[in-house]
Amino acid sequence: MNELSTRAIVPFWHRLREITLYPAKPAALMTVLLLAALRLLAFLPGVGWLVNVAIWVALYKYAFEVLRASADGRLEPPEGSLNVDESLGWGAIRLQIMFIVMNVIALIVLPLPLALMAMVLLAAGLPGAMMSYAIDENFWHALNPVTWLSIMTRIGGAYLLAVVLIALINISAANAQALIGKALPLFIGLPVFYAITHYTVIAAFHLMGYLVYQYHDVLGYVPNGPVALARPADPDQALLDQTAAMVREGNTEAAAALLREHLRERGGTVALHQHYRKLLRVRDDRTELLRHGREWLNILLAQDRDREALDLLRECQELDPAFAPTEAEQITRLAAKAAQLGQVPLALKLVNGFHKRFPKSKDIPANYLLAAKLLAERLGRDAEARTLLAQVKAAYPEHPLAPEITNYLAVLEKLAPAAGKT
Repeated sequence: MNELSTRAIVPFWHRLREITLYPAKPAALMTVLLLAALRLLAFLPGVGWLVNVAIWVALYKYAFEVLRASADGRLEPPEGSLNVDESLGWGAIRLQIMFIVMNVIALIVLPLPLALMAMVLLAAGLPGAMMSYAIDENFWHALNPVTWLSIMTRIGGAYLLAVVLIALINISAANAQALIGKALPLFIGLPVFYAITHYTVIAAFHLMGYLVYQYHDVLGYVPNGPVALARPADPDQALLDQTAAMVREGNTEAAAALLREHLRERGGTVALHQHYRKLLRVRDDRTELLRHGREWLNILLAQDRDREALDLLRECQELDPAFAPTEAEQITRLAAKAAQLGQVPLALKLVNGFHKRFPKSKDIPANYLLAAKLLAERLGRDAEARTLLAQVKAAYPEHPLAPEITNYLAVLEKLAPAAGKT
């Protein structure tokens, strides 16, 4: 089994060997080596630096998938990163850049002793910021010092121990890279150099995720999966074991049929739905993945599991970009949740063309006001936001949100001349 059992969680300081060897497991090692080999494309004239940036984004996208899986108590590396939006990879790079900027500002503005103290605090705070960003997907919330200081104080000494361990991993990697740089020719040494870097990143993110799992109670995080300590055995465990045995024997079609019939007739637990989807991915049954996705999406929303519904929605949109909820209320609800979690592209995609699909919905003004705020505040596309709000204002002059729409439009119009002068 990939998941931790329901016994007490082993503290991470008793799992140092496992944490260190985590990136050497097949799924993670394949990612580490593939991305390292692709670093040779950095020698391409003109576009090499773009390739390097794309590789960094891909690495951090996978690293966040590792962090999330580890936070849910899964000890095996994920096979891919279908549940992580590419924007998280970019966000990780932005987050590190912002921490570098804060270090530079501290050196410029503060006296040297205070600057050094600030730099130590920032170095200790970066893992907490990454943990927050991976879980909540809210960049500005993760960047807020209150967020990572709260994580540090809630976990206490164990957090500082984890920071020291991450630093030791990085120092060991740097020493190994220094030796390799002297011993190997460039075209061999470069991939090896970056393989060590990638290995280090995956190990650090696994440690951060496990830290979230170990202290999920004090952090207020609910692991997403059959990993909670006090949970009873899964009611569908017998069926899970039966179909797992069928898969090992090569009877994937029969296993899928058995699960499909059970889910249609009796429903099932989250673990059963996840197991079914994993089996469908093995069989590359995209049609059934989308059909089941729509069915399970309704179930998750009925159970108020909006975040998991968003994860499922993204997964289905990877298969079919046109996939969307069928009810207006569901779109409104998921768009608001996506915006809350900082998933701006997904929120905008959900409400795009909403008035055409649901011309009689009372949520049209609310959804387009949300879209305008995201366009202006998150993406800096004020002109589009003004145009959108002007159309909504003209179409719904008597709507209860009309005053708020008018006020927000007035704010954007006041900012327009100032923006034009810069």
